[in-house]
Amino acid sequence: MNLRLPLEQIKVNQPFGMNFVDFYKKLGMLGHNGVDFSAKIGTECYASHNGEVSWAGTDGDGGISVTLIDKENHFKTIYYHLEKVSCKIGDIVNAGDLIGYCDNTGKYTTGSHLHFGLKFLDDNNFNTLNYHNGYFGAVDPAPYFTMAYNGFQIGAKDYDKSKCYQRYYRIAKRNLANEMKTALYMARRFKRLPNNEEINAAIWGGWDIETIENPAMYSIWSNLKKDEYFKGKKINVTGM
Repeated sequence: MNLRLPLEQIKVNQPFGMNFVDFYKKLGMLGHNGVDFSAKIGTECYASHNGEVSWAGTDGDGGISVTLIDKENHFKTIYYHLEKVSCKIGDIVNAGDLIGYCDNTGKYTTGSHLHFGLKFLDDNNFNTLNYHNGYFGAVDPAPYFTMAYNGFQIGAKDYDKSKCYQRYYRIAKRNLANEMKTALYMARRFKRLPNNEEINAAIWGGWDIETIENPAMYSIWSNLKKDEYFKGKKINVTGM
């Protein structure tokens, strides 16, 4: 199973299974039953896979939400705390389709963000498998994130890294000789070995060394290419 990330710009507030707050114990769970992504109010939320909308509207403690079910592969994804939805029950959507906008609706929430949940379903009535696993049947979605919101392939183990780390989600033929040359130049300039983000920012992002050296510019060059920035594109991630 392969999932797309539900947001364009990724910053994880709280991974699966964590206990940063005591909500989960009070609700009868062992810990957080999803992944929380930072998202300012109004941030576009996209479908992580093809499927049918089984819920779109207000859902108690989760606020305004969407549930998307893949009946063929027997799983569903949940998108909580939305501002509003852009789909309705019964709609058939494709991976990457806009399904709503992020917010802070619901009871158990600590600020504007997207709570993303994943549950596997049985083969007969599409009931949740392993409901009593301590997370009401939810499982960690992190290993299944293999694509950016727009379908570009990314490394699943690096799903929560910046766009820069992911080569700006661009599929491009690597030029190892050029990467090595750039890395050596940056090492002489920085007086240390550059990391993957810095190398990618120079090669794939088009950023100059002076900008990459500036810690105040990190949130920009790590998530936007230089031409995107000068065309006026903004970063829409809370806390960055």
